[in-house]
Amino acid sequence: MIIKMTRDKYNFRFKQYEGMFFHADINEESEVVRYKITKDEKGLELKEFGNTHVKDDMLYIPQIEVYIPLNSLK
Repeated sequence: MIIKMTRDKYNFRFKQYEGMFFHADINEESEVVRYKITKDEKGLELKEFGNTHVKDDMLYIPQIEVYIPLNSLK
């Protein structure tokens, strides 16, 4: 899954992530979600990476402190 982080769509306050891309692999058998944040949609220009989680069918993006409903991403 790839999410373009825009402040008009996702209400977050950290300007340095505006326009970047959040790439995540969600495995329903695991609580841990591996992700990376890149400057480009293809995922080549890496900015950050790490692990996050899904809670109540919502994906948490720690850098922008927001939960995104998974059903809105499909």
